[in-house]
Amino acid sequence: MRNTRTTLALAAALLAVTATGAMAQPQLIAVDSSRALYDIDMNTGAKTLLCTVSSNAGTTGGLAYDRFSNTVYLTSTSLDSVYTLDINTCNATLIGPYGDSAVVMHGIEYDESTGILYGASSHNGGLYNINKVTGAATLIGTSGLTSFTNLGYDSAADVLYATNSGSDSFYTINRATGAATLIGTLNGPTNPNGLAYDWDTDTLFMVDNSTDNLYKIDRATGQANLIGSTGTGNLLGLMYIPEPATLSLMAIGLVALTRRRR
Repeated sequence: MRNTRTTLALAAALLAVTATGAMAQPQLIAVDSSRALYDIDMNTGAKTLLCTVSSNAGTTGGLAYDRFSNTVYLTSTSLDSVYTLDINTCNATLIGPYGDSAVVMHGIEYDESTGILYGASSHNGGLYNINKVTGAATLIGTSGLTSFTNLGYDSAADVLYATNSGSDSFYTINRATGAATLIGTLNGPTNPNGLAYDWDTDTLFMVDNSTDNLYKIDRATGQANLIGSTGTGNLLGLMYIPEPATLSLMAIGLVALTRRRR
């Protein structure tokens, strides 16, 4: 009964999100280190400024989106903390600090199969489980990678991917140990950053702030295929947000599943 109530509550929340009409179409959203939040054209790479994140977030880094609760997560690389973000107002609300000032989370990703918010720190190559209520970061294990690691979760294949700016390569990440397994070099990008998976088109996007380009990644080989220029800037975080119709279908599916279980 408890699971049924939870599922119905989740479905209601998704329908409520749809009813607000905040998103008229799917969006690929990026943030740079100066708190500028952009809408990225998925066909050309061109960016359009949406707003500037509130100054309490310090130097902004990674972005992650939980489509089930319609929650956007944001990391601060200067304040060693995680926030929620309202993308309509750009107001950042502090969840809490990681609990270790050495931790620098550039990579952050939400795993919808487990409800875990993962973070990747550049100071030790560690994969962390971030508490979504307190912000506390618990080390899972180290990847063996140096420099900045960014994360992207493929919900269709249930795989956590990563790019690394030290090797300019593409990896899978073991969520139980934090270990990284090389898939291949990106061949083009020289400072890969944010990753975002579009489940509507089964596309994994990536931004690079050295070439200032948007790419889509071949997950079998690691090859980064150029989409277009994002323009000058220091884009770090990237996330995909679906259109309301997608969220509505998810809600209907959850209700149907609940009825079946009864």
